[in-house]
Amino acid sequence: MNVSPSPPPTQLDSLLLKLSWSLFGITLAVVALRLCSDLIMRSFRLSSFLALVAFLLALAGQVLITLAVHWGLGRHMEGLNPEEIRMTMTYIWQAQPIQLLANTAGKVSIAALLVTLHGPKFAKSKTIFIWTLAAISTIFVIIAIVMIYAQCSPVAKLWHESLPGSCDGRNRNQTFAYVQGVVSSIVDLALAVYPIFLFWDLRIQLLKKLILSVLFAFGIVACICAIVRTVNISKLGQTSDVSYAVGSLVIWNTAEMYLVLLAGSLPGLRPLFNKRVKKPINHNSIYGYSSRQSRKSSKHDLVVRLSNLPSSQSKAYATISNINNRTHSDSTENFFKNINSGQIIKTTEVNMATLIPPPSKRQRVAVAEKAREQQDIDTIPGHLGSVRVHFFDQSTGKPTGAPVAIPVADATVKNLELLLNTLQGN
Repeated sequence: MNVSPSPPPTQLDSLLLKLSWSLFGITLAVVALRLCSDLIMRSFRLSSFLALVAFLLALAGQVLITLAVHWGLGRHMEGLNPEEIRMTMTYIWQAQPIQLLANTAGKVSIAALLVTLHGPKFAKSKTIFIWTLAAISTIFVIIAIVMIYAQCSPVAKLWHESLPGSCDGRNRNQTFAYVQGVVSSIVDLALAVYPIFLFWDLRIQLLKKLILSVLFAFGIVACICAIVRTVNISKLGQTSDVSYAVGSLVIWNTAEMYLVLLAGSLPGLRPLFNKRVKKPINHNSIYGYSSRQSRKSSKHDLVVRLSNLPSSQSKAYATISNINNRTHSDSTENFFKNINSGQIIKTTEVNMATLIPPPSKRQRVAVAEKAREQQDIDTIPGHLGSVRVHFFDQSTGKPTGAPVAIPVADATVKNLELLLNTLQGN
């Protein structure tokens, strides 16, 4: 009787390395492009800094996971010797806290980016909501890391079972890992769904709304990874094949970490692509204005000079002058650029004009009245009778001739000068 050999046991080490390093390469390219975008826009925001910190933590975690795979992570315990088991568990327990921190830094980076995108409507409430999500995620991760290293005494017993001591906190750590996994899933989902409602309320093109929503939707996939990771935690307490079970857990944890980084970095690439396709500059749309001037239009054509306006109107146009003082760059409608307080407001298209607004009715009446007062009188009515005029010498005070009766109609300055010259014999 021939007995067919049993198939070799499945291993996860190769899959883990291929998946993790592929996601690392994609994330490296996206983060690098995002930093280039910040250089183009001449701004390095808080969200960019947090994304860089998250990437560096992910890099450290990736190196430790690779070392763990080298020693036996993802393979079955039956094929490992005691030294390989010890080294595998050493790198696993060192990598797990770092990956948790990288995951959390990525979520805080997304929160910092979203804070700059919402409009003025309910701005304070939106800001509190977003930062509350980030704070909750951070707090639970910090507690989880503390409980990881507090489950065994001494700590080295985590990866060196033969050491004297106890690990009374394993069940407690596993229970809190469930809680932290649920919280992580909820935060991932909230940070992915919230931008969809946010962008749908912005006055931008429908295509741009869809693109931005899809970019942030990576958080939904990260949420799925977090759920699967949380479910896999239960396997750790039900099997003695720890190196293989932890390998499955690390796969989902690594995928969630990189997807969170991608969700927070991809939206920041938009200014870079605007630069690449050389779209016309439209700085005013960032500040709530939109101009349809051509590319050759000077920035002075878009600004009403306050010196040409009456003082009563300069206040109404004061905000327009601020546009002329902004730092210009080569990008179009940068929805992720810091604007003073770091916010990008909901934009509205407004066609600007350089025409000075017409004067008010009160101003027109005042101008007409002044013109009437300064108008020369060409004719004098003839029905006013006559007037007696007596000239005196200013130097001596003596009269010059006898009084003369002159019709009022003829009492113009020119006629009086002629009469005085006649009386003086000139």
